[in-house]
Formats: sequence, structure tokens, C-alpha cells
Amino acid sequence: MVLSESDVRALMDAVVDDTAAVVSVPRGAAAALLRFFRWNQESLYDRFYADPDSVTAKVGIGGAGKGMSRIGGAAAAAAAAPPPRGAEEGAGGVAAAAAAGALLRCRICCDDVEDALALPCAHFFCEECWGGFLRNALASGPPCVYTTCPEHKCPQIVTEDVFRAHLSAQELARYRDFALRSFVDTNRRLRFCPGPGCARVARAPRSCTRVKCPCGECFCFKCGDEAHEPVACAELRRWREKCSNESETANWLLANTKMCPKCDTRIEKNQGCNHMTCRQCKYEFCWICMGIWAEHGTNTGGYYKCNKFVDKSMEGMSDAARAKAELERYLHFYKRFQGHALGQAFAETQMESRTEARMLELLENQESGSSGWIDVQFLRTAVEQLIECRRALKYTYVYGYYLTDPAQKRQRDLFENHQENLEKFTERLSELSEKPLETIDRAEVINYTRVTDKFLRSLTQCVRDGLCRVDGSDAGAGGDP
Repeated sequence: MVLSESDVRALMDAVVDDTAAVVSVPRGAAAALLRFFRWNQESLYDRFYADPDSVTAKVGIGGAGKGMSRIGGAAAAAAAAPPPRGAEEGAGGVAAAAAAGALLRCRICCDDVEDALALPCAHFFCEECWGGFLRNALASGPPCVYTTCPEHKCPQIVTEDVFRAHLSAQELARYRDFALRSFVDTNRRLRFCPGPGCARVARAPRSCTRVKCPCGECFCFKCGDEAHEPVACAELRRWREKCSNESETANWLLANTKMCPKCDTRIEKNQGCNHMTCRQCKYEFCWICMGIWAEHGTNTGGYYKCNKFVDKSMEGMSDAARAKAELERYLHFYKRFQGHALGQAFAETQMESRTEARMLELLENQESGSSGWIDVQFLRTAVEQLIECRRALKYTYVYGYYLTDPAQKRQRDLFENHQENLEKFTERLSELSEKPLETIDRAEVINYTRVTDKFLRSLTQCVRDGLCRVDGSDAGAGGDP
């Protein structure tokens, strides 16, 4: 389910109202409680009813029902004076202070003022300083919803009603926007659509990861990235790190590292001696010939040279050749990943710039006057299907790159068969949909669109059901919410 901004705001207000009624606190205090418990009402209720005093103290809403206190004159002076040793500072003491007549020194500006305001913690500040403090807090952005009393290290939370009393309508609207962002960002069941300029929010069940927003953005609910079935979020992160580093490090690895002859751990030679000891398996060998170090000594040229004969045809097979094979495997998958990424980008460009124009042109060329807009929708549907297929095929090569367990060859073969079928029909659909309008076959395009969608669903279902999965990781499966 995808919610509009107004829907999300109504949802947030409903949750706050419900919580305020259940635990009998003001709305501002209820909102602070919910943020502390990351909008998990069940956890909040369990902890609150077990020890309400401890929870309110920890959250910083002690005495929240009292609201702000205002004092002036001698009462202000009494509040400003340090309390007797062992006595607690509080609003009750202020209420019992002497009658008006004295001035209060504000704890922020140090001016003597007649009136001052305080939260239930009874730290009093002049009205002007309160306004400046709250506007500065608002300027900090979303963290302003966690603002606490200006007194040093005081944990008392400044609730929305305090902001409302000191800010303009425009400033208060900004605060409400930050509160809404906090509601979404800290709620595990909500996520903002990453589409440019889109303010919608996805609300999904635990099993769902793929979201299609009305703005056209298709994203993963779990990580917020582009939808990436069938590859898991963690594997996608690993792949992107590899892509960003591989081109820069591949040549360096070939030139400066070798594989341990015993355990295949990659080793860098960072000192002059050719006597190498693998940190992984403790195997000792010669860096030059890769032979056992025990066979070396003064008769082989000493520690800094090795005059043992090395078969040039075999030299480097345990390091450079293996590194080259690893690089070639990576490039195989990367080139195909990039190929489908370019195909997806092309289809998206077509959707934005050409598809509607082609639909209008085709409609004008129809011989039958009874033809309507619905009769040319197949072009848009085909391009939408191509975008989905290119996106999925792109990530199948990431998924395939990590299918390395030899014991699960059957699963890998099944996956590659699904991948091959989808690839074949996607290419054919691309050819058909790009034909000149005078030769395009509507029925054939519709048929291949339907068949391609069937193969796409078959591949993703294969992964979801675990038939093509090498491990038990979440492969980002899930239907549109």
C-alpha cells in the first residue's frame, strides 16, 4: 500500500491520539513516548505499565500533564535563587514563592526580566530566549523533535505544544513536517518513496519488499534501493562495493599479491625477505618460486634471492593465472549486468520521450475510425514490461555471480535456464516493439508481452520458492503491496 502525505499525517495523528488515551498523557508526551519506542505501541504499553515512573523519566516527560509554568516578580526571584542543600528544584516550590515585586535573571541571556517560562523541570527562561532557542532547534532540521530543555544536561523533552506557543504558523508547519519525517524514518513498517520529488510513503507487511509507487518508482522496501529481485540486499551491497573497487584493484592484485600455495589466501609482500608465512594456515614458502621454504637456504641463493629453477610455463599459475580467472569471471557477469542496465535506461527513455508520440501516430494511422486510445495501449504496456524485464535480468547476473557452491549445480542450472528463457523473450519483445509503425504487429507484441511477463514471474517465483537459491538469504522477494 502506498500512502499520500495527508494519509500518513492522519495515520500519525491517529496513533498519537490512541496512545495518549491509553496511557493518559497529553498528545505531546504521547508523541515523545512513541518516538522513544520507535512507534511500537505494543512495546511502549508493556514497558509503561510495568514501570511508568521509570519510563517517563527516561523519555523526559516527567510532569508532562502540568504544561509550561509562568512566573514573575518575587516568585521569579524565588525560582531563580539556588534551592537549599538537599531540596529539590520544582514547580511546586515556585508556586509557594513570595508575592510579586522582584526580577528574575534569565539563565540564557542573563538579563533581569519580570516574567519567565519553564517546562515541568522548573528551569525558567525569558520568553524571548525561549523563542530564539526553539527557532535555533528548528533550524537543526528533523532532530528538532528530540529537543530538550535549554538547561545543561536537562532531559526534559520540549513537546509540540511548546513549539506551537512560540513559533509562527509557517515555522510550526516546518516542525510538523519534521515530525512526520521522524514518524516515517523510525517506523519499520513505513518508508518514503525515493522517487525525485515524491512525498508518498509505502506501508508494507513484513513479507513484502517490492513496492511500485504511482509516481513510477519501483523500489525495495527493505533497503530503499531500486527493486532488485532476485538478488538479496546484502549481496547487492557486496556487488556494488566490488564494482567500485574492482577496476582500480584488479591490476594491483595481479602485480603485488600471490595466493598461498596451501590455502589459497591472497598475500601481499610488504617486506624484502622472500621467506613468506601465511597468516591463515602458517604455511612457509618462497615468494619467488612458491616452493616450500624448508628446501631453501644458502645453496639456493640466500634469503633475498632464489636461484631454483622455475618452469616458465607454470610460473604464476597459482597466483596471476588464478587472479586472472577470477577477474574474467567477474567481467563476464559485470558486462551482462551493464548491458541490461543500459537496456533498462533506454526503455525508460523511450517511455518518457517516444512511446506516447508513437501511440498518437499509430492512432492517426489506423484505418478504422472506431479505433481508440485503448487500441494503442499495447505499446506502452510492452515498454513497461521491457523495463521490468531489463531490471530483473540486470540483477540476475548479480545473483548468478554469487551462485558458487559446486554442490548445488542443479539449482544453478535451473536458474540459468529461467534466466536464458527470460533473456531470449525480452530481446524478441524489444525487437517487435521497436519496429516501424507501418509494420508493427499488434497481436504479436501483445502475445510476447504476455509470454515475457510469464517468464519473469516464473524466474522470480523460482527464487522465492528456494528452487534456485544457494543459501537461505532473503532474495528481496515479495509482490507489490
